[in-house]
Amino acid sequence: MRKIEEVFQRGLDMHHYANTAYPITPRSFQEYKIKGKDEVDRLVVEEWEKVNALGLYVHIPFCMRRCKFCEYAVFTGDDAAQEELYVKLLLQEIDKFGAALSPKIIHGLDIGGGTPSAISVSNLGRIMNGLVKNFGDDAVGDVSIETTPRIAAKDSEKIKGIRELGIDRISMGVQTINPKLLAEFERHGSTRMYYNAKENIRKAGFERFNIDVMYGFLKQTDESFMATLEFVLQLNPEYVTLYRNRYKDTKLEHEAVDVDLVKVNRQYKMAYYFLTAAGYNAELGKNTFSRVKGDVGTSAYLTKRVIEGMPYLGMGVASQSYSHSSLYYNQGAASKRLSGYKKWIEKGHFPIQDFYILPEEEMAAKMISVAFYFGYIHKTHFHNRIGKTLEELYTDEMQFLIENKLMEHQGDLFAFTQKGKNAINGITALFYSKKEQEKMYTYATKLGL
Repeated sequence: MRKIEEVFQRGLDMHHYANTAYPITPRSFQEYKIKGKDEVDRLVVEEWEKVNALGLYVHIPFCMRRCKFCEYAVFTGDDAAQEELYVKLLLQEIDKFGAALSPKIIHGLDIGGGTPSAISVSNLGRIMNGLVKNFGDDAVGDVSIETTPRIAAKDSEKIKGIRELGIDRISMGVQTINPKLLAEFERHGSTRMYYNAKENIRKAGFERFNIDVMYGFLKQTDESFMATLEFVLQLNPEYVTLYRNRYKDTKLEHEAVDVDLVKVNRQYKMAYYFLTAAGYNAELGKNTFSRVKGDVGTSAYLTKRVIEGMPYLGMGVASQSYSHSSLYYNQGAASKRLSGYKKWIEKGHFPIQDFYILPEEEMAAKMISVAFYFGYIHKTHFHNRIGKTLEELYTDEMQFLIENKLMEHQGDLFAFTQKGKNAINGITALFYSKKEQEKMYTYATKLGL
């Protein structure tokens, strides 16, 4: 067994890979994989029947192009022209879950991608109607959707139509206003486009508006990053979310080893103090900042997922699902193609690529990694979700973190200190399962770290 100090340092060395996306790679869980389509179908239903309350996620994999920093399942080539077919297959998957599961309490719906606003309003309406038919009115009671500045600026009627569907939270990715970086990332954007997008979003009636900004790029200066933040505040969104570029599985992955963790931490710190001084609130280490009192800023789906470890059911190509003891990925997570998803739905199966029944240690690690999106672990929710206390499972790790002033008890929270925020990747690695820690070392060796 490796020493805690050694694992902590290795997590810092692997700072582009040791983060809230657990495990480092889905291939890490191959030993827990369930084989056989009929057995997977049976276990899917069995697992979800144990769950009373959950969040819903629907993946829409369409975009104009894949930005170089994108790690998600986005269709290109012939698959990009398959909107009608894709919606038809997605509705079949939703119906299959509706037929198989007893009624559930739904806490939020996220429609993500890709760019979900890339498809027609009528198809978005069909999807939402399908969710209501199968999961009840609560399925569309608190809905968040994503758009690009280009769509929001150029198609005001579509943005209006999306709001009229009852969707009341919208997130737009500005990411950067720097022209050189936009060209580098193969992404459309201009300050005029962003202003027009904001105007159309407000005219449509959205009062819950989030803007995403990215940091931690190799060629991004502090000045460029701060200029983007200053501009974003002129758009006056209710929320600002900071996303650190994760590099893994992107076209920029080759740059990862040259990005300095000191620079990454400095940029987050600059943003934290700038945004909080401007009236946007967040706990230290949290990525989403809100200027609305009593509103943490994230969607209902994500909030409960992060704080409580709430199970979530993902539908659509490459979506991820997480129940009480399983984690699985739909077809397309590896290939980023439609063919496998289409094949298994048409054969009457759940369109699952990899289905894992995980031991306690892995479920706990998954919950904690996601919890660090907010900068803390809620101790009572952890106990309720995992069945053991944080202290029972991580006695030595917690002692190390407290003694080194990296985390501290704040009532029911075990939270980052300022020093700890700068070491989030090392801290996260301490809560990995022992097997995943070893795989982290193996991965680091392959990368030459």
